[in-house]
Amino acid sequence: MNSTQTCNVSVPTGHIIVNSRWQNGHELTTQLQASIPVHFESSSSVIDFHPASNSGVIYLFESDVIEGHAYKRRAARLRKANQIRGVVLVEKTHMSAQYFQSLQKFCVSDLGLNLIPVSNQNEAASFLIQMVYAESSLQKNPFLTTAKSPSKDMALLNTLSSIPGVGETKARALLDKFPNILVLCQTSQQELTEVVGKASSVKLYNFLHGNS
Repeated sequence: MNSTQTCNVSVPTGHIIVNSRWQNGHELTTQLQASIPVHFESSSSVIDFHPASNSGVIYLFESDVIEGHAYKRRAARLRKANQIRGVVLVEKTHMSAQYFQSLQKFCVSDLGLNLIPVSNQNEAASFLIQMVYAESSLQKNPFLTTAKSPSKDMALLNTLSSIPGVGETKARALLDKFPNILVLCQTSQQELTEVVGKASSVKLYNFLHGNS
């Protein structure tokens, strides 16, 4: 079997495609269905969620991080998916925190994926909803924002605060300047420096773009 995965997925604007293995018994899916249109797709793909046609997200449970081997295979398969911007959502808890640095190095430095820590499935759902709204906004104008909800803002704030070198104060300053995570990823290092300073902007830019 060819190890390179071709993903020809067409996601309607404002919708999300979810792998059918998430269809029953998951709080994350319930939260998504309460906020945005969800389409389930039966697939052997490693990708769990498509918030946009060019975005693929996998979710790592606390147990995956602690086990340490299966997630590497999944992340590597995500990296090999054609024409997909890969995002890894990972449960960072008091049990899995000690393994996070190794996970971050593998996913970000070695594979060039975006790694987003979340505390639970509710926070992950809020972040995915943010991605869907951000993609919808970018298709119209990358600097226009959509209507914001408190849960969506909190998820993004928590995400930015978790990035090395940022913290809550600088995360709030970033949100004041850049409306969503996708616009932030398209921002130059110089623009980031103007908001959070040179040292933090280097760490943030490298983290977002998978540079070592």
